[in-house]
Amino acid sequence: MKLMLVTVSLAMALAAPTASAKPVAGFTTVPPVAWAEADPADSLYRAARRLLAQKDYEGAARAFDAIVARFPRSEYAPDALYWKGFALYRNGSLDDAAAALEAQANRYPKATTRNDAAALLIQIKGQLARRGDASAQAEVNRAATQSVQGCNDMEMQTAALDAVQQMDADRVLPLLRRVLARRDPCSKTLRKNALFILAQRSGGDRERILLEVAKTDPDPGVRQDAVFHLQQATSDASDAALEDLLLHSEESGVRKNALFALAQHRSERARTILRSFALADNEPLPLRKDAVFHIAQDADASDQAWLRDVYRKIANADLRSDVMFALAQTAGAENSRWLAAVVTDAREPDAQRKNALFHLAQRKVDGRDELMELYDKVSVPLRKEILFHLAQRNDAPSLDRLIAIAKRDPVPELRKEALFYVGQSKDPRALKALEEIVNP
Repeated sequence: MKLMLVTVSLAMALAAPTASAKPVAGFTTVPPVAWAEADPADSLYRAARRLLAQKDYEGAARAFDAIVARFPRSEYAPDALYWKGFALYRNGSLDDAAAALEAQANRYPKATTRNDAAALLIQIKGQLARRGDASAQAEVNRAATQSVQGCNDMEMQTAALDAVQQMDADRVLPLLRRVLARRDPCSKTLRKNALFILAQRSGGDRERILLEVAKTDPDPGVRQDAVFHLQQATSDASDAALEDLLLHSEESGVRKNALFALAQHRSERARTILRSFALADNEPLPLRKDAVFHIAQDADASDQAWLRDVYRKIANADLRSDVMFALAQTAGAENSRWLAAVVTDAREPDAQRKNALFHLAQRKVDGRDELMELYDKVSVPLRKEILFHLAQRNDAPSLDRLIAIAKRDPVPELRKEALFYVGQSKDPRALKALEEIVNP
């Protein structure tokens, strides 16, 4: 059941963390289109780029290497060594790929792909380290240690963290903690990537660190990512962390995101948290309305029974209307009977009884028409409402009932009201009924 409540778009607020143009590793994977037609290496670059797109990595590496060998002064030469290294990396030739990237650093230190090359080289060194290369492991460790210092080479620092994660999962946790403790604006991207790496881990430390980041990081985007990863965790620990944010965060946006995340978990604990929050009179009404909205989404029998039960326990009329709407949008005889009970309950405000009548008029369950059965059980003002809804149906049973009321209802005011609606019908039976009323 998809409700149509007017509410904040939490789904947008809690979409997956914004993807950058580059992968988490921090290096680009698609060469730019050719840009220098007059360059002597232009046609060779185009061919190399096409081979890379076709995943002919060996052929692409040879073509990019030819650019450097034949046209070292070409505009394409500085980046060609990076793309040679990338093609060799994709081909599994890690030592040759590393050599190409290191050659670029020596020959073309100002190449536009230097940061990409540094990030890719760290990835390659990480893979070599896993194969037992001690010098490669030392380089990765050094780069990872530098990742918690300064604001230079963020792409390489991100790649270093990822490489350590692949190489030594236990060693990366202290580094992630140190990265996430940073507060400088330039490390925002690094912190977001650290969150991504952290979220892939298991264990209680993960939820505890994510909660701390969601509470304390100075950047809203980083805090939002932390809540998103808590949503993805779907564990008892993440339920507890999200409850902490919902109840104690001072930011409305974080609390909304926590509500949304708990609703996605659909665990018993998450359901209990949402229900308790919806009934908490001391909490902001917009957030309580959001809680009702989430409970009502795809509500099962237990959720529906709970909504019917708590309706009378809620003091706020606006929130009561939301509960009624939620139940009205859900099929089932129980909900129809409940709406009918609200209509006939003299303790209910007239506005709520009319609201329930409106929803009931849109429903028919198992051939039973609750609306017609209610006519003799309610006051004259509500009977007028029922006449209006019968007239809107424009079907034979409703017209028959209107004709019967126009002819025989003991209340003249209601007979006139029904007669008016009969007169609006183009059905031949309506004209015949009017003639019979005029000439009894």
